Amino acid sequence: MIKKTLFTTAIMCLLIFFPLQAQEFAPVGTAVAQFLEVGMGARGTGMGDAYTVLTDDAGSVFWNPAGIMGVQNMNFFMGYNRWPADISFGAMAYVMRLGNSQSLAISGVFINTDDMLITTVDDPEGASGLQFGITNYALGLTYGRNLTNRLAVGITTKLVREQYLDYGYTTWAVDVGTMYQTDFRGMKLGMSILHFGPEVRFSGGYTDYSDPDFSQDEKKDFEGYSMPINFRVGLSIDVWENASHKIISAADLVHPNNNLEQYNFGLEYGFKQMLFVRSGYRFQLDEGGLTLGAGARLPLFGDHLSALDYSFSEVGVLPSVHRLSVSFSF
Repeated sequence: MIKKTLFTTAIMCLLIFFPLQAQEFAPVGTAVAQFLEVGMGARGTGMGDAYTVLTDDAGSVFWNPAGIMGVQNMNFFMGYNRWPADISFGAMAYVMRLGNSQSLAISGVFINTDDMLITTVDDPEGASGLQFGITNYALGLTYGRNLTNRLAVGITTKLVREQYLDYGYTTWAVDVGTMYQTDFRGMKLGMSILHFGPEVRFSGGYTDYSDPDFSQDEKKDFEGYSMPINFRVGLSIDVWENASHKIISAADLVHPNNNLEQYNFGLEYGFKQMLFVRSGYRFQLDEGGLTLGAGARLPLFGDHLSALDYSFSEVGVLPSVHRLSVSFSF
C-alpha cells in the first residue's frame, strides 16, 4: 500500500510540475504591490510555499480563501517576517464560522521599513539629512462556503494601498479559491487566483532625464502597472499514517503575471498531531529555494488549541529569511 501511495504521489507531482508551455522571458518589474506575493505563515513557507490546499486556519486568506472552511468555530492568526534590508512584514486574520456551511474572515497585511535618506540627482548621498519611511498595507474581507461536504469555495475583496514619499495609489483586488477533499489518502485538490484587480497609476509625475528635450518644470505621468496576479494549483496527499505518525506531501504550480512559473514541493512530518517538522523546495527561482520549518500544536484552556510555527528560507546572496506565526482556535 505504501508503494502504491508513493507511486501515485510521484505521478501527480510530475503532472503538476510539468509546464504546459515553456516560458523564456520573465516580465519582472511589470506589477505593483509586490508585498502581496510574500508568503504569510510559517507552516506554508516551511513547506516551500506548497500550501494551496493544506491551509486550514485564518491564515488561509493569504493563500486560498476557501481554506477558511477548515476552521470549526473561530480562529485568530498572526504572522511576522523579517526580510533583508530591515524590511518587516506582518499579517493578521480572524475567522468566524457562520453555521455549518459558511464562514467570514477579516484580514490585514502590511510592510514597514526603517527610515531611509532621500537622495536626488543633485544630492545622491542624501546630505540634506531628509528621510522617509514606507508603510504599505492591504485590508481584506473574506467569505467562504461549503457547496458540498467535499467542495469549498471562498472569495476575498481587499483594499490595497502603496505610498512612497509623495507618490502612491489606492486600489481594490479580489482573491478567489476552491478546495476539494477526496476520499483517497486524504488527498486534496484546489486552486486560487490571487490579487486580481485593475491597472493602477502612481499619483504625481516625474522628470524624464533620459529625454534630451526634458524640462525641469515639466512632469510626465507614470505608466500604468498591473496587480501581481497569481494563479495557483495545488494538491496534497497523506503519504503515510498510523496512530502516532503522519507524513503529508504537497505540490503547487504557481503562475504569476510578472515572472516565470514556479513549482513548489513540500513535506510535513507530524508526531501525534502535536509536533511537526517540515521541509520544501521552490523551483524556478533566481536565488534560493530550500525551506525548513517546525511547529507545535498545544491545548490552550481546555479544548482550545494554539499553534506556533517557525520557518527558514534561503534567498540566495541575500540574508536568509526567518518567519514566525501563531494561531489560536476557540
